Amino acid sequence: MLKNLYLHRYFQFSLKVFYYTKEISRWAKCQDDVFSFVPTMGALHAGHLSLVENARALRKPVLVSIFLNPAQFNNAEDLKKYPQTLAQDLSLLSRTGADAVYLPVTHDLYPEGLAEVVLDLGILDKVFEGLQRPGYFKGVVKVLHRLFSVLNPADVFFGQKDLQQCLVVEKLIAAYFPNIRQHNIPTQRDSQTGLALSSRNLRLSDEGLLKAGYINKALKMAAEMSSTEKAYNMLTNKGIDVEYLERVTLPDLQTADPDSPHKAVVFAGYVEGVRLIDNLLLH
Repeated sequence: MLKNLYLHRYFQFSLKVFYYTKEISRWAKCQDDVFSFVPTMGALHAGHLSLVENARALRKPVLVSIFLNPAQFNNAEDLKKYPQTLAQDLSLLSRTGADAVYLPVTHDLYPEGLAEVVLDLGILDKVFEGLQRPGYFKGVVKVLHRLFSVLNPADVFFGQKDLQQCLVVEKLIAAYFPNIRQHNIPTQRDSQTGLALSSRNLRLSDEGLLKAGYINKALKMAAEMSSTEKAYNMLTNKGIDVEYLERVTLPDLQTADPDSPHKAVVFAGYVEGVRLIDNLLLH
């Protein structure tokens, strides 16, 4: 009944909603597999919508998935607290110009006996997010391999805020889906504080949002100096629990020596108990 209610409510915006692999595969084939795909976990914000807008610029149909993938959470409490705003998400997508939304049913997307995806991530599974969130990238690879296999999109869009994830996706596409084109879109930020837009920001108080704004300042400071010490101390003095703040090389995310050129600064830490990640790419 609830599904039919959503279908009825948003049909007026010409936003098609699908739940099962058979029906979404049928839709994909009707597009001759020439469409753009934006995978999300929901709780959409302007960062997600920028992915949709960039996808629309290719002048192809745009499909967005909303799936809170349990395989990406090694902390059950974190999964439980993740914001879920489906009605608002569908409304935003209809106004942004998405053509269809895929809301996978877990047991249909992950049927019994589904084969394990074998992919060598090298160092990416052992540093930063790979180290701090065991199994996370295994979950990313599992869901994206399944989605790409079912959908066969021409183009896929990801946000650079999740820099390490973008690098993992590049490996997945190179190994299994060489015909898919990956587009990594620059991080969208709050216009006043510079805080990277994230679904997790919804869990922060107004004071927490202001405090989190120092993350972007710290990234810029770390990029301009020979070490991250001063930036690290600034964050801790503001009450931010820093998990890592490092200058790194790309694409291997190796920690850069003080005198060696680095291509990015990466951060993870906690504000009001909410884990946030961010990065600054250097050109």
